[in-house]
Amino acid sequence: MEFLDTIPNICEGFPFNKGDSVLLNFWGDNEDLIVLDSLSENLSKKGIIPLTHHCSNFLFENVILNLIRNNQKFSPDYLSYLSSFKNVIDIFMYTPSLPGKISEPEIPMFKEYLCELFNALSNGKKYYIQLNVPTKKNALNAGLDYDIYNLLLCNALSVDFPKLKKSCREKAESLKGKNHIDIVTDKNHLLNLDIHNREWFIDDGCGDFPPGEVYIAPIENNSSGDLLVPIVILRGQIYNDVLLTFKNGILVNTSSTEINNFFDSLPSEYKVLCEFGIGLNPQVTELVGFSPIDEKVLGTYHIGIGMNHFFGGKNSCPFHMDFVFTIDNITYS
Repeated sequence: MEFLDTIPNICEGFPFNKGDSVLLNFWGDNEDLIVLDSLSENLSKKGIIPLTHHCSNFLFENVILNLIRNNQKFSPDYLSYLSSFKNVIDIFMYTPSLPGKISEPEIPMFKEYLCELFNALSNGKKYYIQLNVPTKKNALNAGLDYDIYNLLLCNALSVDFPKLKKSCREKAESLKGKNHIDIVTDKNHLLNLDIHNREWFIDDGCGDFPPGEVYIAPIENNSSGDLLVPIVILRGQIYNDVLLTFKNGILVNTSSTEINNFFDSLPSEYKVLCEFGIGLNPQVTELVGFSPIDEKVLGTYHIGIGMNHFFGGKNSCPFHMDFVFTIDNITYS
């Protein structure tokens, strides 16, 4: 299966209604524009109004660098235009990176450009959706063989969206009013989460793709215990059966010296237990060590560390890392 074949189904999963305007922000080059065109065409068939914005490597390698060298910033009118859209789909053929021709003194201004662009595209939206396309560059960033990455993503994106939306809605409804979660992994490791008065969120095609989870932001200073995670990938290195220890909502230790060293180098707000989620996509069937796919596997669970202010939490920081696991037992009360 190829990604282009999944686009009609993807467009069935989007949460937009007839008459809605949607900005398609495309991180790709001219030879990739068939992806943007196909998404636009299939949205328009549903009466949804697609408008496009193209962020190519050429744009950043040449135009943006020329503006930086002339000490010119983005026009406020341009940023206001992007901010005016309430529905945005960010489409990634690759992850934005520093241009090859950039000099060291130009890097801070370039990062400022990216920050202003991202804020205009993401802040204050009704729906901000991220869609990663299975390309060789994205597979490399995921640490996966391209053929495996393509198969996993295309399978996940071919999910029956009406059934997925129903199962996500039913799961979230069944958990309303619960205040605590007790998680047992590896038979004797217990993690307690406090979710008192926090809201469950649903990702059934309205958040990150591939879709298929419900999730919540636990109380930031009131989760404690141990959790065994089968696979952690950090800086390209694979770590198996990592034990994470939390106290008062903060990651205080792991069973890996290398992972400890990484988190010890970070500010305290980067180590906050910020998310608990449940995977519900039946088209994703195995853990591969890449959390954006693993966390959607039906029957898995995940926690996040770092930022959660976008989904009902109080911890704001530029960091979010997920850990996916299976359980021996889980209790909601």
